[in-house]
Amino acid sequence: MNLTKTPARPVPEPTGLLNKSALLLPVLAALILLAPYLEAQTPGETILQSYERIFIRSNLSTKVNILLDAANDEAADEFYGPFCELALRFVIINAPLFPDDPDMINITIGAIKGVAKYSYTPAADTLWQAFLRFPDNVIRVEILRTLALLNAPVLTERINQFLADQNRLYGTGPGADMRIFPALIEVLGKIGNDASYPILFAASFIYPGDLGENALRAIHQIKGDLFSFCLGVILKNPPAEKLEALKLAAVRNDFTDVQKGVLAEAALETALASVSAERRNQNSALCELSVRLIKETERVTALPLVIKYYQQCLASFRLDPSQIQPLLDTVSCLAVLKSTNAAQLLSLQLGIYNSRVNAISAEEQKFVLALISALGKLGYKASYDSVYQASVLPYPAEINTAALDALNRLQW
Repeated sequence: MNLTKTPARPVPEPTGLLNKSALLLPVLAALILLAPYLEAQTPGETILQSYERIFIRSNLSTKVNILLDAANDEAADEFYGPFCELALRFVIINAPLFPDDPDMINITIGAIKGVAKYSYTPAADTLWQAFLRFPDNVIRVEILRTLALLNAPVLTERINQFLADQNRLYGTGPGADMRIFPALIEVLGKIGNDASYPILFAASFIYPGDLGENALRAIHQIKGDLFSFCLGVILKNPPAEKLEALKLAAVRNDFTDVQKGVLAEAALETALASVSAERRNQNSALCELSVRLIKETERVTALPLVIKYYQQCLASFRLDPSQIQPLLDTVSCLAVLKSTNAAQLLSLQLGIYNSRVNAISAEEQKFVLALISALGKLGYKASYDSVYQASVLPYPAEINTAALDALNRLQW
C-alpha cells in the first residue's frame, strides 16, 4: 500500500482577541483572589452584615482595605460606626497573637478614626477596652481624644480611677505614663463629674509645669458643683491647697458674690486660726486673697475676721515697715464694710499718728493716707476730730488735701 503523509494543518496566526485575553489574565486572577471581598450582599442581609462577613473572612492586610473602602461607601452613615466597633473588637481579641503587627495597628487606628468621624458613642466601652489592651501610646492617645469627642460619661468613673492610679504611681516614683497625661486630662475635662475634682486637683500639685496647669483647666471645664468642692478644700486641706481652691473660685464668672464671699470668709477664718508663726507665714497669701475677695463682694459678716487680720497686719508692720501692702489692702477692705466699729478703729490709729506727726516715716505716711481715705469712704461723723487734725497738722500737702476731702464726705 502506498501510504502518503497527510500535510500538517497550518497553525493560525494569533488573533487580536487572544492578545486581549492574555492581557486580561492578571486582572481576572486578581478578581478571583478578591472574590470574598467583592462578594455581593446575600438576600436579607444588611450592608453592615455584608461588610462584617467580608471583614471576618479576610486576611489582615485585606481587612485594612475593607475598612478604608467601607468609609467611602455612599451608605457609610448608616453602618460605618458599628462596623468600626466590630473591627475594634477583633483587634482586642487578637492583638496578643500579632504583637507589633503593622496591619493590626493600621486596623486599630482606622477603626478608632471611624468611630470618631461618625461620633459613634455606643463604641465608648469598646474603645476603653482597646485602651487598656494596647501599650502603644499613639493608639492610647488617639483613643482618649476620641472618647473626648464622644462625650461618654459612662466611662468617667473608670477614667477617674485610671488618673488616680497614675497620680499614685508618679507620687511614689517612676511608673506614671506622662506621655498620655495631656490626652487623659482632655477627656476628663469633657466627661468629668464631681468625683473628678479631687483627682484633677491632686494632679495639679503632683505634675510639673504645663501638666499641672492642664489639670486646673480641666477642673474649670467640668460642669459640676465646684463651689462645694472648693469649700471642702478650704475647710480641710493644707494652706497651699486652700489657696489654690480660693484662686479657682476667684476667677469663676458663674460664682455669685455670695458664693465667693462665703469661700473668702471661710478661708480667712481658717488662716487666722493658725497659731505657729510658720503656719501664719504659709497662710499669708491666703489671707491677702481672702481680704481682696471680701472687699470685692462686700462680705459684711466677715468684719470681725478682717478686724482681727488688720490687727495682725498692724503688728507686723510695726516690726517690719516693708510689710505695708497687706496692711493697706486690709484698711481698704474695712472701708467698704460700712461699720462704725471699723471707723472707730481706724480713727483711733489716725489719732495716734496725729500725736507724733513730726516723727513718722515715709511708710507710715502711706498708712496715714490710707486711714484718711478709708474714713472718708466710711463717712461716720465720729471720725471728724482725727480727720480734721490731719487736715491742719504739718503733714505733707497730699495728706492735708486728702483729709479735707474726707471731711466733706462725713455724714452729719
